[in-house]
Amino acid sequence: MTALLRPLSLDVPEPDPSEGREERDCIASTLAGDTAAYGQLVRMHQSRVFNFIYQMTRQRQDAEDLAQQTFIKAYRNLQSVDPSRPLINWLLTIARHTTLNHFRDTKRWSELALDPTDSDPSPARAAELRETESGIWERARARLSAREFEVMWLRFAEELSTRETARIVGLTETHVKVLVFRARRALAQEGIA
Repeated sequence: MTALLRPLSLDVPEPDPSEGREERDCIASTLAGDTAAYGQLVRMHQSRVFNFIYQMTRQRQDAEDLAQQTFIKAYRNLQSVDPSRPLINWLLTIARHTTLNHFRDTKRWSELALDPTDSDPSPARAAELRETESGIWERARARLSAREFEVMWLRFAEELSTRETARIVGLTETHVKVLVFRARRALAQEGIA
């Protein structure tokens, strides 16, 4: 699982091409009718999809519901995926559109308090707590625009390349680079980066 907090760095390691083999096999099996293979794809990517959506909504239940909707949409449209590209990029694009549609439909942007009845934190909740303790991403969220924060999250927390980030958010690579530069400068001025 990708750690939620990383020092901001432009050095993102290139993925190992052999890592995608299992993913491609699961996609092919799912398209051939093997629903268990799709379950494996979900297990591979559910934490990253959930964390990305949670960063947009800041509401755990909404993030869980939207992640589920994301995987349902992905299952229905799996035949359109490009197997030569990482599936996570496609999933995060679906997750982003699903979340933005949710905001358009509900028209509620206010942040609610976390559920105090959670006594035994789930792995996702434990990750949220680790993030909150260090506060880096929270302070970045407070300082940056929503677009800058989203780009920074994809580039550094999700470790996506500039090209992959641009595809997900629907911007040019140059625009992503400009947003990263401005965000890093703003964070440095606040002593965050």
